[in-house]
Amino acid sequence: MTIRELLRKKAHSLTGKLLFAIGSMMLFLGFIFAFSFIRQFPDVPLWKVLVYGGPFVFLTSFALCMILYNFVTKPLAYLVEGMKRLSSGDMDYRIDLKGRDEIGILARSFNSMSDELKEYKEKMENWTKSLEDEVQKKTSEIYKAQEHLINTEKLASLGRMAAGVAHEINSPLTGIVTFSHLMLKRTPSENTQDIEDLNVIIDQAERCSKIIKGLLGFSRKTSSEKSSINLNTLLENTLAMVRHQSRFYNIQFDLRLDSAIPEVIADPNQIQQVFLNLLINAADAMEKKGQITLASRRIENNGSSFVEIEVADSGPGIPEEIRGKVFEPFFTTKPVGKGTGLGLAVSYGIIKKHEGTIFVKDSPGSGASFCIHLPAQNTTV
Repeated sequence: MTIRELLRKKAHSLTGKLLFAIGSMMLFLGFIFAFSFIRQFPDVPLWKVLVYGGPFVFLTSFALCMILYNFVTKPLAYLVEGMKRLSSGDMDYRIDLKGRDEIGILARSFNSMSDELKEYKEKMENWTKSLEDEVQKKTSEIYKAQEHLINTEKLASLGRMAAGVAHEINSPLTGIVTFSHLMLKRTPSENTQDIEDLNVIIDQAERCSKIIKGLLGFSRKTSSEKSSINLNTLLENTLAMVRHQSRFYNIQFDLRLDSAIPEVIADPNQIQQVFLNLLINAADAMEKKGQITLASRRIENNGSSFVEIEVADSGPGIPEEIRGKVFEPFFTTKPVGKGTGLGLAVSYGIIKKHEGTIFVKDSPGSGASFCIHLPAQNTTV
């Protein structure tokens, strides 16, 4: 910045205006004093008046300027700097003026305003962060609810379809299986190719029959007889049914059943079907060797009491990318011909009809874990 620009800037500042006003006033008073002095004492030479009067005027003007600078201009400069810092976002800047005059009051008001603005800014930042967290939480809940609704609609559509076509398909399938067995009996033993073809027909027809049986599980016409049952007893009875099957020979069972769990209102046959599906899936996932843990406990959720059944295996677990699909109809990770993809979908529908929930518990690196929540009977929190 050049000297000319600096002088022009100072001339427009409060200090420049005060210096100009004081200088003009003292120069005007000096001329009046000199004029009056010369008229009163005409014998005194003009140069003496200027020599003695000029320094007096200059010193008086300088003293007045310093007084105004220290008591007015300098404090106002602090206030201007504070406003600039505050407008740029610096809310920690404070003005250190202790006077009791108007400038001191103004400085204290500025400091108090800065404190309040800083506190308000911190509250707004905390509120914004809390709002963002709440939005994320609600978005996640909406996404899960949407997935649940889509899955429910799939099950409902499949149930309506199953009710209309299951019996029509079962009749011809029964005929195919029956006559295939009759043809197999009439086929000479040396005709191995025909025997193999007939066995393939029987196997595929029976597989179709299993699929139809699974589809019937979605039908709204499926009747259920609910009663008060103890899930521990039902789980132990289900385990007794499968323990001596070939696929469970090399599997150990770890029972962690809470004897104090309340009873639930449910259809024992349907709930047992869910337990069977989970046990068979666990055995297949572990390739028929490993450990299955069965646990029961009472839990409280949203002011209601539930009985939780957990079926966990020591298999490879369920990858994160397919966890949201395991309850979809016809979704399976088993080889072709080994599974219909309806076991978990049927289980999901059964638990939903009992006003419960079934879900995959997050257990990375420690096998798969399925949890079932069913409302406890006559319990309140």
